[in-house]
Amino acid sequence: MLLIGLFLLLISDMRGSADIFAWFMLIPFLLYVSLYQGLKSRLWLLLTLIVGSILVLAKTASMPYSDSIGFSIMTGSVIGFRYFLTFLVYGYIRKWVGERLSIIAFPAVVVTFEYLQAFFTAFGTWGTLAFTQLSNLTLLQSASLFGFLGISAFMAWGAVLVASFILDRNLENKKVHIILFVALFIVLNVWGDLRLGTVPQGKHILVAGVTSGQPLTGVTPDPNDPAVFANTQGLLDRTTRAARQGAEMVVWAEASTIFSEQGEKPFLRKLSQLAKRENVIVVAAYVVLLPKDEQTAFLNMKNKFTWIRADGSIAETYLKHHPVPGEGSVPGRTPLKVISTKYGKLAGDICYDDDFPEMSLTYSRLGADLVVNSGLDWLGIVRRHTLMGRVHAIEGGFSFFRSANDATSMGFDNLGQIRAAMISFGDNDHILLASLPTKRVDTLYSRVGNLIAYLAIFVLLILFFIAGRNHLLAKKNH
Repeated sequence: MLLIGLFLLLISDMRGSADIFAWFMLIPFLLYVSLYQGLKSRLWLLLTLIVGSILVLAKTASMPYSDSIGFSIMTGSVIGFRYFLTFLVYGYIRKWVGERLSIIAFPAVVVTFEYLQAFFTAFGTWGTLAFTQLSNLTLLQSASLFGFLGISAFMAWGAVLVASFILDRNLENKKVHIILFVALFIVLNVWGDLRLGTVPQGKHILVAGVTSGQPLTGVTPDPNDPAVFANTQGLLDRTTRAARQGAEMVVWAEASTIFSEQGEKPFLRKLSQLAKRENVIVVAAYVVLLPKDEQTAFLNMKNKFTWIRADGSIAETYLKHHPVPGEGSVPGRTPLKVISTKYGKLAGDICYDDDFPEMSLTYSRLGADLVVNSGLDWLGIVRRHTLMGRVHAIEGGFSFFRSANDATSMGFDNLGQIRAAMISFGDNDHILLASLPTKRVDTLYSRVGNLIAYLAIFVLLILFFIAGRNHLLAKKNH
């Protein structure tokens, strides 16, 4: 049973997967935790889930292997442990409250632990159920209602219904659940398709993504290396070319170049002159090394972008708010903001920031019409991370543009539809142009936020209390 679950886990996410399998992936584990008790069975479950989750992410491994494999082990361990806690809590509640209430319990447990990971750990939305459905744009439209957690809850509900039927072969006590699930499945898919049939309104902005074209080696380059100067000049040249091709905004990918603190100031003067001369907004993402005496074993740089208006003035200096664990960059602490322009309200963040839903929810509530993201990945995850960003764009009702080194740059409208895409590998000019609407769509999620998570936690606490009480009564009677 665990081997079947492991197989489904491996083909449900990342490279070489199909999103349909994710709907069935939970079922073998639900059956296992219901049929097998005791410490040994729980340890086998823990081992399977952690190894499986690591292997899922390890499918993305590519150069530099130290980064991609390290990320797979670290993040996969957290995801696997989260799943283990989910099944452990579900198994306890099912044992002491019965089969009927356990059907309600499982979606509540899934949502609770996904919410806790996404909002209170350094691992964001990685490994959540909803993000196995990145190719199912019709279903993803429902993220505009209750966020990614709503999709995860729906998938968990379907899985526990099937597992419950396999266990007791009784449709009668699940009739209402089955009718509701099928009806909701039809409604969400029909509504999602109708929503995709609408045309995003408002004026458009032509956004250019500029990538460095430099291979990722995993070694921090010397800011004074002539190759770094040449790379920086290449970025400036591409920015100029993009502006002359009609781009009204140019976004550099994450860590496109590197400076010392002394070297940053003359660079910004040069960039401001370029923006003013070409009448273009420039969001330049780069790294600034900390002075030697300020570096520590854990922090040695600032991963940032500088947002320059078309008149050459600086609108924002942004530090990455959520560095990848072990990255070594100083985390940003300034409150998020939107920048008012003639195109609408614009905002930005850096790569891993977008995996934290409080970022997109905040931008949505600030009225952002377009959010740009400077990204940096690796070949093995060439499309996946960028596609993850469109889920939050759908949640927040804004257009989304991601300029990514060593990955795929994409522009999405506020329905998550791809308007333009470019892979950073290969012989191309490393300039992506995308025309994106800048009129946001008001979404239910931007108003109610994580209401479904709060409801799930409330339900889970009640069921856990009932289970604990029944457990104590059984002990007394025994």
